[in-house]
Amino acid sequence: MSESEKPLARKIGYARVSTADQTPDMQIQALKDYGVPETLIFVDRASGGTMDRPNFIRALKLAQIPGTEFVVWKLDRLGRTLEGILEVLSLLSDRGISFFSLTERVDVTTPMGKAMLQMMGVVAELERNLIIERTKAGIERAKARGEKPGRPIAMTEERVEVASMMLQMGERGMTVFYKVKDLKGPPISRAACYAWQKEWDSGHGDSAVQGDVSE
Repeated sequence: MSESEKPLARKIGYARVSTADQTPDMQIQALKDYGVPETLIFVDRASGGTMDRPNFIRALKLAQIPGTEFVVWKLDRLGRTLEGILEVLSLLSDRGISFFSLTERVDVTTPMGKAMLQMMGVVAELERNLIIERTKAGIERAKARGEKPGRPIAMTEERVEVASMMLQMGERGMTVFYKVKDLKGPPISRAACYAWQKEWDSGHGDSAVQGDVSE
């Protein structure tokens, strides 16, 4: 392939509003003002707590060329939890894709941006530890009252968010299992992870790239 035939790096924008009656116009205009072509702005109308965001997945799939810049109006457009946001940023970084948030003025390629990511990682770790401590405290209180606490849910909110994104990106089986088991939370077995993946697939049908979770 000649130099003139190679795909060019570009700006890709993503906007999201939580409900159908909200308008993304302000976000779209801000992305266009920054230089993102209108044809490369992807919009979802969905909560940040779900990864069932087809245009978000399309935007991530398109962001494959090193040097491309992935732009959002605000960091929380990527996801609801810090764990989910950091996972997306890590995915983009691994591909050589830069990231910029218009509201927070975050450019993860700069020293300040990298420092902010490290701080976000620390906060995410603190958030996970606090959740674990609250869960333990709740179990102890239940025991003190003579109640028999149920088994902790292995697929935590962070695991669901990360796994959902991976499944919509076409990842399956052990790749997803190894990723979610390393996240903080109750121990999770491969069988439990595979069962969750199959349940996710059955609920999404053709909306994701299907794969064999028994690999």
